[in-house]
Amino acid sequence: GRAGFAAAEDDEWSAVLELDGVEMMDLPNGQSSIITTTAATVSEKSSSSESLSDKGSSDLKKSFDAVVFDVLKVTPEEYAGQITLMDAPVFKAIQPEELSSCGWNKKEKHSSAPNVVAFTRRFNQTSFWVVREILHAQTLKIRAEVLSLYIRTAKKLCDMNNLHAVMAVVSTLQSAPIFRLTKTWALLSRKDKATFDRLDYLMSKEDNYKRLRDFISSQSMVSCIPYLG
Repeated sequence: GRAGFAAAEDDEWSAVLELDGVEMMDLPNGQSSIITTTAATVSEKSSSSESLSDKGSSDLKKSFDAVVFDVLKVTPEEYAGQITLMDAPVFKAIQPEELSSCGWNKKEKHSSAPNVVAFTRRFNQTSFWVVREILHAQTLKIRAEVLSLYIRTAKKLCDMNNLHAVMAVVSTLQSAPIFRLTKTWALLSRKDKATFDRLDYLMSKEDNYKRLRDFISSQSMVSCIPYLG
């Protein structure tokens, strides 16, 4: 259960350090400014500092970073829209034979089911991004604000019927590095907690994702990006 993930808030910084070893994947269409590795960020700052010769330039760069890389500067609606724009063409490229042959489970999956593999990669990219941005927050208050942002983003993704991305976000928020941040979760508003609980209920694995399958059936006349499992 979720209680098993609970840990002292002091452990949150160790989770940040643990994440440093995770290799993130660049998003297509120039979105790499959102998902990056911690190592790449450190390297970028190091190389930039070598090229800046005065304090004025350093202050300018600091100001630029704050504007470009502050995840809270973008609305949930915009995040959901951009994620869906990146997911949709990858999903549409999947061929029926890739699914019927279960090619993604085979050793030669990159040749037998390349588009399913790419779709799975999109799931992982979204997950890594969510984890990184939450754990990268410098204070408890900011971390809670970022967590709230992703819950609201998941809700907007659900409104857009991008169930693939909804699962990516919700499952990430349920993962050990995030769900154990008990003090961060305690700062969420009652509305955000209720929203997360509803999404968690919808995306439950119970009865082979019966609630999710029923939801998709109820949306039979509306297009969606499904979660393939």
